Amino acid sequence: MTLIHSIKRGMAGAAIMLLTSTAAAALDLPVTNVNGKDYYYYDVQPNETLFSLSQRLGISRDEIVSYNPGVEGGVKAYTRLYFPVESGLSTIADGDNASATHTVMKGETLYGIAKKYGISIDRLIALNPSARDGIKQGEVLTVMQQEIAETPATPAATNAGGTHTIASGETLYRIAVKNGITVDQLLAANPGLDAYNYTEGTVIAIPSPDSIVPASNASSLRAEATEVSVDNLASATRSVTPTTPATPAAPVANTAGRTAEADVADNTPAVSEATVDESERVTLAPGAVQKESFNIAVMLPFNLSEETPGKDAENFTEFYRGFLLAAQNLDKNGTPVHITAFDTAGGMDTVKNLMGREEMAQMDIFVTPPAVAEMDYIVSQIDEDRQFVFNNFAVRSESYKDNPNVLQANIPHTMMYSKAIDAFLSEMAGRTPIFIQRIGATADKEEFTSMLKMQLADRGIDYKEITYSNSLDAEDFEDFDITQSYVIVPLSASANEFNKIVPQAKKFKESLASPDGLAMFGYPEWLTFRGERQESLGALNATIYSRFFYDDTYYPARRVVEEYRTTYGREMSPAVPSQALMGYDVATYIINSLRKNNGDYHIEKLPYDGLQSDFIFSDSDCEGLVNTAVEVIKFRDGGFTEHRRI
Repeated sequence: MTLIHSIKRGMAGAAIMLLTSTAAAALDLPVTNVNGKDYYYYDVQPNETLFSLSQRLGISRDEIVSYNPGVEGGVKAYTRLYFPVESGLSTIADGDNASATHTVMKGETLYGIAKKYGISIDRLIALNPSARDGIKQGEVLTVMQQEIAETPATPAATNAGGTHTIASGETLYRIAVKNGITVDQLLAANPGLDAYNYTEGTVIAIPSPDSIVPASNASSLRAEATEVSVDNLASATRSVTPTTPATPAAPVANTAGRTAEADVADNTPAVSEATVDESERVTLAPGAVQKESFNIAVMLPFNLSEETPGKDAENFTEFYRGFLLAAQNLDKNGTPVHITAFDTAGGMDTVKNLMGREEMAQMDIFVTPPAVAEMDYIVSQIDEDRQFVFNNFAVRSESYKDNPNVLQANIPHTMMYSKAIDAFLSEMAGRTPIFIQRIGATADKEEFTSMLKMQLADRGIDYKEITYSNSLDAEDFEDFDITQSYVIVPLSASANEFNKIVPQAKKFKESLASPDGLAMFGYPEWLTFRGERQESLGALNATIYSRFFYDDTYYPARRVVEEYRTTYGREMSPAVPSQALMGYDVATYIINSLRKNNGDYHIEKLPYDGLQSDFIFSDSDCEGLVNTAVEVIKFRDGGFTEHRRI
């Protein structure tokens, strides 16, 4: 729910006031009863749109549509919109906030901006719906700067009850943990407190643990959890207990937000010594204190409620299978690791509901979903003293820049370009670069080639440029000295543009004095090439850079591929990159690092040579940790490849 809540529960009969973009303007919504249920309602005025309504009402477009599905394609004048009273939509009184704007600076994130103004990411997105998909430098955001409470925050009196004044950046479950209670118990003691939207300076009641009556159905999380076969991940309707390596326990959500847990240490079949590499055994780093167990939350949109999940959901399922396979193969003598998967298919509302659950306070690390706003919201809710976020999918998120507990698994593209250019200058020394572009074609790699040209110019290295219309011809190379060596750099990574360059490039190579006189430098997208295109990469001595690379001749990788087939009774998807191998590498890194550093990824940054993805995390130039690993892959005639990490 992106609306700010401040009306106490039980006051639903009162009119709702939704904040507009100015502090003086507030909208009173009346209440009506439909089929025995109370709703706030609003009549759309002429010329209003979903966007203007989201600004006027202070909620996101998606929320308007979620309560009124008939307006997904747009609204018409005098259409009546309904918002259920029980949803907790509420008011912000005039004068509580001062309207302001913020111009996004280079490197800023939603998390950082929200924290700066003392508001939630949720509220920031409600005021700026387009920010749900990310923000960029120069963009002007509407913000509501909270008045800073003059009274200093009251320190939490652990287990003592009393009151507490919420400080800047505090989360409810951090407050709950400090006081020896759960988030649910904290909310029960504060009926007017919303789990997702609360402000600095709010005074809340802290119940004494002694005064809390245990629920009659209370039981341990492990006792309540349902263990579900990975093969049934799409429906999650059958409960099984694994008895052989063929069906490892797979924690999944039965519906969005409902979970099933796999206790990897206790419930996974024993792994033989032959299966566990000595390199996989981990000893505790100096300064780390041994914990009894670790908890990992895998939060991904598995879309389990759908009868036929889409391709993205299938990819996340395959990622999770690989994740569990790695957990099964790691040394069982290490600290126990508990893995819980959560289906985030409901989007932001589901993520917020999940993060409000008390078991989230026990997690050591979260593997987060691909939506930037959802990932950033999770970051805003973690306990910065002891919890980490592993971002493997939200490539555009920049939360790692100002949050020390974020591990950015994908190297940012500008950093990747910089390392790739260093590799180019080293690998292609002595060759004259030839930049090739077809007129009318999209130069999708122009950012990279522009950076490369600048580096060449700074070093006094000459380069040539060819611009052609329909097809690359011999005339385009007629002025080239055949005694020299060259490297072709296309301005596009598309297969279509590659096809147009290759025939004449091969002829040009044959005309050169040296058989190795021509090389090609290209892009990660070329890893998907098969058949003739892949052969052409070898024929043209192509070198590419990539965040990942799978060598199918590498025995440990082949062994895991075979294990996957045996365990799950199916082949890995042939997609590039392999989601199963990605899950395997992510789990191996996370679990080994948890065991090595006792849950603190800053103690010692373990380098990891993966089956497909390498992890070399660095904290240079940012608060969080960034994976700086880049692969350079060389293709050679005969289908051979060489690769190295830079």
